[in-house]
Amino acid sequence: MKTTFEVQPNISGPKKKRILENLATLEQIWNIAIDSASVSFDYMTWADLQAVRRELQELGFRIINDTQRFDSPQKPI
Repeated sequence: MKTTFEVQPNISGPKKKRILENLATLEQIWNIAIDSASVSFDYMTWADLQAVRRELQELGFRIINDTQRFDSPQKPI
């Protein structure tokens, strides 16, 4: 499955490299793409999403939106 996390603050050059290095160590994460405000990747399970979320938070990023709507107060229909 593929998802995108929108993050704040914007991702700069050195942080982009650090994100790529950290996410590359996660076994079930691949096809990582990063732009200035989002991180997209393929994953296998919900636990993999949580691992990416944790890595991003440890690097100082806050996830403001995700394509799977896990941050939404209501479940999508």
